Amino acid sequence: MSQNIIRWLAPLVLLHSLIYVFLVPPWQHYDEPGHFLYAAYIVHGGTSAPDNLAIAREVADSMYRHHFWPPDVRPDLLSPRPPGIPTDQRHHPPLYYVVMASIIGPLRYLPVEIQLYAGRIVSAFLMTLTVLAIWRTAQTIIPDEPRMALVLAATVALTPAFADLMSAFSSDVLMNFAAATAFLGMAMLLRNGWRPTGVVLAMLGTTVAVLTKRTAAPIVLPLVLVLIWTAYRHPIRWWIYLVGGSVMTSIITVSSFTFDANGLQPRPWVALLEREYIRVQIVPWLASWADWERAWPWYWLTLEVAHNHFWARLAWGHIAVWSPVADWLVAGLSIAAIIGLLRGACTWPATLSRWQQRWMWLCLIAVIVAWVALFGRLHPLPIEGRPHIPRGRYLYWAIVPTIWLVGLGWQQLWPERWRPYTPYILLAIVAICDGAALIAIIFFYYN
Repeated sequence: MSQNIIRWLAPLVLLHSLIYVFLVPPWQHYDEPGHFLYAAYIVHGGTSAPDNLAIAREVADSMYRHHFWPPDVRPDLLSPRPPGIPTDQRHHPPLYYVVMASIIGPLRYLPVEIQLYAGRIVSAFLMTLTVLAIWRTAQTIIPDEPRMALVLAATVALTPAFADLMSAFSSDVLMNFAAATAFLGMAMLLRNGWRPTGVVLAMLGTTVAVLTKRTAAPIVLPLVLVLIWTAYRHPIRWWIYLVGGSVMTSIITVSSFTFDANGLQPRPWVALLEREYIRVQIVPWLASWADWERAWPWYWLTLEVAHNHFWARLAWGHIAVWSPVADWLVAGLSIAAIIGLLRGACTWPATLSRWQQRWMWLCLIAVIVAWVALFGRLHPLPIEGRPHIPRGRYLYWAIVPTIWLVGLGWQQLWPERWRPYTPYILLAIVAICDGAALIAIIFFYYN
């Protein structure tokens, strides 16, 4: 059964991803020029190589020929400095770019567009593997509902903004695939205990995700929780979580910070982490959270912007899918899912095994952590002016628990006799949005 599903599901997902690969003109994905240039610089000189003027000029010329800039803007290809190409990605960890350098390296004497599309095709394959990982995760948790597993996998494959990003030359692609693999391993750990497959997938997926992008760092918390649950498969009383969380927080605080005449200061290892990885000073960041009066309006705006961009904003966010209808549809889906989860949560102890209940709690915690981390990108708030509003792509490391909760909540909203059919309604709504996204791309770029 599984092999038959993979035989038709994988080619369909790959074909769908390739449509996005070749429908979107070169360089039009979010930060795609910067991602490509980082890998190209590695090809021509290694991870610490300076700007390569020749390759930067070739990319800038290609961007101009493919109408990346407005008609009255043309890069200066004769300047002794590299053209102004957005956005330099060399502050990110190099793992993804080293991998992609090995892909485009043999193609380095071909036009940069061919190299770009080669990287995009790799992304399409990773998108296919991501969808298969989500299908396998759902099959692991609910083996008796194969239709639901297919619907959840297809929903992810057809989510417009996710499909758009996962067909790009972008480090987000590897991070999202690794995170989906990690959640598959976590599901296996919760169900089967210390089996090698679950351990390897969870640990390797988390490691690759964190080493690919800093935005995946919050996935460590769900992993730690799963390891605790796997080590102790019996019920755990609520006060143990409270005491354990308090003790762990105290240990982390004492080992991470110290007080001196200037107040709270990070210890040397935290200062190194701030400088080399997270690129944010933790003490001012923590202090900024206390300014609720200033932060609250930005939280509401971030909620709206990130939710819309999670589902129905393409490219750099400037292509809206069937706006505002698609925005209303996905907002309605989210609200319906929340109501359905509240309605069905009281039945979990009676209808789900302990490890299935823990998976549900894991998904809830992961989604909450993802949103808190997203709001954290607003901090520290600027003294004056508008902070940078983070987009929904920063939530994609948690797309597995997000889609799981949306699918289950949507199903729980309906009367029990209708529930076998309601996942197809969800899939139909997302498929309509996907069709609208493809039409929007055609009209935006080719009209």
